[in-house]
Amino acid sequence: MSRNRMKNSQSLHWMGVVKWILIAGLLSVLGLSYMLCKNQNLHLAQETHSLDLQLAGIQKRNNQLTYDLDTMKSPLRLQRRLVQMHSDLVRLGDNNLVLVHMEQTIRARLARIGTMPQGAANYNYYPVATAQPATQPPLQPAQ
Repeated sequence: MSRNRMKNSQSLHWMGVVKWILIAGLLSVLGLSYMLCKNQNLHLAQETHSLDLQLAGIQKRNNQLTYDLDTMKSPLRLQRRLVQMHSDLVRLGDNNLVLVHMEQTIRARLARIGTMPQGAANYNYYPVATAQPATQPPLQPAQ
């Protein structure tokens, strides 16, 4: 009996079984990682959609605020608001705009209103600017 008895035996070949187990394991790992990536993609898509909705809301609010700012800057609206408040303010682009120099401060405004403070320190002098007719000569400070 010089024949190889291994050919006639019913034994299992381990290398083939190990090869198919490794292939099945690789396919299962690939399938699980595919499902994990799809799940992450789904969650990221939902998050992206919610952030897009939030961004659209912010842009809508920004457009509303821009419109409100433009309407507040309009000359007609400013003029109506000043008339409504009975204010003596003048719009910056108005032709009746008169610039007041820095030396005409609170003292000149108080003199124009007619309420000069009563005090001891240098209040015996006349104010810098008064609301007098142009025909009278300017007042001299008391000595």
